Amino acid sequence: MLTLQQVLAKLPNGAMVEAADDVTISLKAVTGDASVQLADTKVAESLSKLLDAAASAQTAYNTANPNAQINSYPEPSFGTPVSDGSGNFAAIKIHSVTVSVPLNIGETTDAVL
Repeated sequence: MLTLQQVLAKLPNGAMVEAADDVTISLKAVTGDASVQLADTKVAESLSKLLDAAASAQTAYNTANPNAQINSYPEPSFGTPVSDGSGNFAAIKIHSVTVSVPLNIGETTDAVL
């Protein structure tokens, strides 16, 4: 099972801080922006970067634990790039997450293969 520490190792410095029995995620550190406000449209970027870090941490975990593989955070897939009409291109990036959900949803964990 992945820990927040393992995901933190794949994020920029300062992305997570632990204090007083709580972990705070800095979206400024995660996104690399100078400022992030609640009204900003940073949900997709923030979640995508956090899921990228989780996928990278999972790869490292699976390499170190060949007999206890997890498959909760696969690498994202990308659609075909499409022109936006102004010379720029964009592609859809699809993340998926698979978790084991016990009857007590408060005890959700990574999915084990």
